[in-house]
This record gives sequence, C-alpha cells and structure tokens, in this order.
Amino acid sequence: MGDAATLLAPDGKPAAGRDFAAGSGLALSLNVPAGRRLARVRLQLAAADASELTPEFPALVADSGPMTGKADAPWLWAGADWGQTRALVGLILDASPPAAGALVPARKTGARMRLFSSANWLPLAPLDTLPAGTEQRFPAQCASRLMAEMLIEGDAAEKRTGVLIPGALTGRRIGLRFTRQPCLVSLAIGDDPPFFSPDGPLPATALDVPGLARAANRYLGDHPDATAVPLQLRAANAELLRILAFEAELEAPPRPATPPEPPVEPADQPRQGEHAHLPAGPGASRIARLCSPQHAAAVQLAALPKNNPLSSVALRLRPLAAQLAGRLSIHADSSAGPVETPLLTWNIELAGAVPEAAWFRVRLPAPLSLPARPWWLVFTVTQGEALWYADENRPDAVTGSFFRKAGGPWLPLDEPGATPWLQLQAGVLGPITTES
Repeated sequence: MGDAATLLAPDGKPAAGRDFAAGSGLALSLNVPAGRRLARVRLQLAAADASELTPEFPALVADSGPMTGKADAPWLWAGADWGQTRALVGLILDASPPAAGALVPARKTGARMRLFSSANWLPLAPLDTLPAGTEQRFPAQCASRLMAEMLIEGDAAEKRTGVLIPGALTGRRIGLRFTRQPCLVSLAIGDDPPFFSPDGPLPATALDVPGLARAANRYLGDHPDATAVPLQLRAANAELLRILAFEAELEAPPRPATPPEPPVEPADQPRQGEHAHLPAGPGASRIARLCSPQHAAAVQLAALPKNNPLSSVALRLRPLAAQLAGRLSIHADSSAGPVETPLLTWNIELAGAVPEAAWFRVRLPAPLSLPARPWWLVFTVTQGEALWYADENRPDAVTGSFFRKAGGPWLPLDEPGATPWLQLQAGVLGPITTES
C-alpha cells in the first residue's frame, strides 16, 4: 500500500472509475498506512446511466376497485405500487370528465399527486396538482408508490370557476416515466448510521461526498491498530452508480518523540502566591447581563493597593453556546468610561454550554502592575453568548458595573438592588493589605 490511501472495491481492486450496483450494499475498503490519518479526501459519485425510459403503465387500484381488465372506471382516487424505489420524472393522467352531464367544452380535469418515499407520503414537487391529458414533467424524485386524488373544474352560479376541486373522473390509466438513476444513496462506516445520505436520485454529474475524512479519522482513532476503514455504500434500488473519482492526502507523519517539556501551568488556576482582592460574594444568580458580539459588559474598580500587581480575574458566567470565545481587556479610567486603548488585552475560550452559573478564572498573560488610579475590566464576546451574573451590595473596591450595546455608550447597571455589580473576583500578588 506504500505511503498513500486507497479505496478498494470488494474484489480488492481500485474502485475509482468503475460502476457498481449498491442496492444490497457495497462493501468498500478505505486503506490507510499504519499510524497515519487523513488530511483530505475527495470522493465523487454519479449515476452510471441517467437516461429516461419509455412510459410505463402500472396496475392501478381505484376507489371503485382494481383496474385490471377494465378499460375505464369512475375514480375519486387511484393508486399505483411499482414495488421498488425508482427515480420518477414524468406522469400521464389518462382521465376525463364523467359522461353524465358532459359540457362543451369539457371541464378542466387533473389530480393532486402524492408519492411514497422513505416511508412517508410526500407531495409531488414542485407542484402537486397536475392536469390530465398530456405528459407532465418534473425534477427526478424517488418513490415506490403513487396516490392521485381526482380534481374537476367546479361551478359557481351556473358558471365555470376555472378552479379544480375534488370530484369523480372517468379514469383509464396512469403512465409513469422513470430514469435509470440510483435512489437514496448513502455512505456509512461499517454498520454505523450514514454520514452521507442526500435526498433524491443520484445525478449524472459529479456529487461530492463530504465528511469522509472526519468519519474515517474517527474510526481510526477508535481502532488504533486498524489500517482499513470499512465503508458501506447503499442505494434503494439496483441501478448502477459510478465512483467517479477518489483522491486522498495524508496528514504529516507524527514527529519523533522529544523529551517532555515542563508542564504548562493551568490558565484557569491562581498563580502561586496569589490572594483575593475582592470578596467572593454570596454567588446569587437571579439576574444576569447578556454578553454577545453585540453586547459588552464591564466592571469599574478603585486603584489596587500599592505593590499588588493584578494576576488573575474570575467572572461568574453561564456560557449559552457550545463554544464561547472573547477577550478581556484592562483599561485606565476616564470621565466618560474606559480609555479606548487598553493597557492589556488577552483572548479567552470557554468550551461547552453549562446548565447554571459558575466561576470561570483566567490568568493574565503576566502579572500587571496598574497605575494608582481607577481601572476597568471589559469583557467582549466574539463568538457565542454568555450570561454574566450580577449581585447587589457591591464591595468598596468595585465602583460600578456597566454594559453597552453595539458599540454605544456605557450605561450603568440598574439592578439588582441599589448598588449592583457584576460578580467578579481578582487575584493579586504581593503583600496582603487590609482595607479600611
């Protein structure tokens, strides 16, 4: 196999460029060198032959009974079951107004069509109401049965309305035109649910199969000793499909082992020697501010004690999205809010939505000595959403909490209580000081 990935057919030969029937399942093997993973895979499928067949006239059953041996019969509805899923592209409804009370010109007639596909009755697309008479064409769609409700032009005040309503017709037959396209194709890893299952018939033009590299790498990760990924290609009928192309790139081989580096200190833990600058607070979670790409929030604080550099901060948050990304920034204070240019900015990422509020601590990239004047901590979300919970009776070191929308002005928090604050903890280094 060398240093390349290959896609092999059941006979052990390359599958690309060949035609197969996948109606009962086609076992393919995606072979990968031992210990390697896929960086990219390009697999393209197409119908081997998408040509149209001559119209067929299947056996029908109507509300008046089976049509076998009958030239015509009164129909309120009629149905056909051709026994297997096929690609339908045309339909001929051979029906006319009943002879009794016939008018000149004859009333308009038609039918409302339903197709049975993937265990569901679905309306014919794009229009489910077709006129009787000439063949009607539509985009190919997969079905194994058809149900037609007869429609006839109605009257109002002894005048034709031009509107089709349910009514009896004299029905003779229904013609169906199929193509040779495979229907409801799917691709799966072994017996797992399919990761690729496009609706409708397989087109004659190339159709890319997305997600194969991801699914194959997941299998290789679960089976470390495997060098072949078992694939199951299936279709709902026996028409031939073509594997047009297969290309794969492998990820770079793993680098030789190197001596372990010193462990990185966790970014969500206090530094050694840190102590709390703010009280933890009761941790109430009744009221919160939304933080999103359009909503920012900030806390204004009094000057830190001398020789106490800021080392970490913790926010009481509840991430609402699977991935939450944003940035924290430290700003000097101005009369109108935080100074635009930050003293320090660093990015944060929090993974996974959580059911309730929790403290999320992040270290500053390095301890920061702040000037002896008020300062701001600003939280800006760049991806996802989070709730930053508020408390009442803010400590003396917190002089205010603010929020703003879409880059507008900073507005003070107005609840809960008379002196609300967004729950924040700060870790500082240096000697412990006692606030008066």
